[in-house]
Amino acid sequence: MKLNKNLKYGASALALALLLSACSGENANKAKEDAKDAASNAEIAISQEVSSAKDKAEEKVDEATKGIEGKEFKVSLDDAVNKFKEAFKVDGIEVSSLEFDEDDGKYVYDIKGFKDGEEFEAKIDAESGEVLSKEQDKDDDTKDDMAIDFTKVKAPKEAMEKALENNKGYVKSYELDFNDQGKLVYEIDVENGDDVELDAETLDIIQK
Repeated sequence: MKLNKNLKYGASALALALLLSACSGENANKAKEDAKDAASNAEIAISQEVSSAKDKAEEKVDEATKGIEGKEFKVSLDDAVNKFKEAFKVDGIEVSSLEFDEDDGKYVYDIKGFKDGEEFEAKIDAESGEVLSKEQDKDDDTKDDMAIDFTKVKAPKEAMEKALENNKGYVKSYELDFNDQGKLVYEIDVENGDDVELDAETLDIIQK
């Protein structure tokens, strides 16, 4: 009788052990599947992050190499000249040269002018119109300076488009100044292409 009772207890214990073992096996398999899913999701997330970072990097490269000929700036050349003259509050200042380039991460108009033996220079932010810096000095050579007549000057965008005709690359900067022959010219700095000098009034190519 006692033997049968022990057999019953033994059989029950074995069944319980088998049941626990089966449950344990199911849990282990489920844990393995969960781990596999988690690893797969992590791999997808990492792949998406890498792809997103790559796209952003490519966008920055595209933006950096686009050139100023394709950009729009809030402050025009005429606006910059007016702000230059307003910055010094001196009547009759004439502009002798102007350069447009990137300076410390900002696009800036660097304008020089003169009047009565004094030389003026100011840098104007092309987006905000802020006067970033200005200088005023005595200069005995201003009598030789020539004044730019902006009513005769072609727009910078037209000059850049002309400079890129049959030319590779993109425009990095430009300068409006008088050359050695006393002619007012655009000097277009073309990155990965040929720099071009244009007559500022006719846009005829002087040098390429």
